Amino acid sequence: MESSLAILVRVPSEVLDKLVENAIKKQGNMYRGELAKLIGASKESLEGKTSLYLISLMKLCGLAEADMESVLKKSKIVNQRGSMTHNIAGGDELKNVIDDALEGFQMLISESFKDTETESPLEEARRRALNKEDKTSAAETETTE
Repeated sequence: MESSLAILVRVPSEVLDKLVENAIKKQGNMYRGELAKLIGASKESLEGKTSLYLISLMKLCGLAEADMESVLKKSKIVNQRGSMTHNIAGGDELKNVIDDALEGFQMLISESFKDTETESPLEEARRRALNKEDKTSAAETETTE
């Protein structure tokens, strides 16, 4: 399985309902909408209507104090269009799924901390071209005066 920033997981609705109920109880009886915001999911995904991002599912399992391995073994990985699914076995495959998700999450975090002051090669080339034009037009102005 290739590394991806957004791994979607389809959790059986009965498993998801139990997870959501436990998380809501253990976190002080919050609303589904509040829980969705807390874990970065949509309210619809917590109602079993769509797939859940793996990182959100990991947070949900933590809040519900649930065994993530058993939840993932009952779930399927879904491609972005939702047409293809893949069962998740335990052991090394489960470890690889989690590693891929964490690697993608780290990439996302590192991208958000990149220096915004750094120019891309295209921006640098444009800046140099503009500086060259400015110098050329300044030199032409001096010779005509």
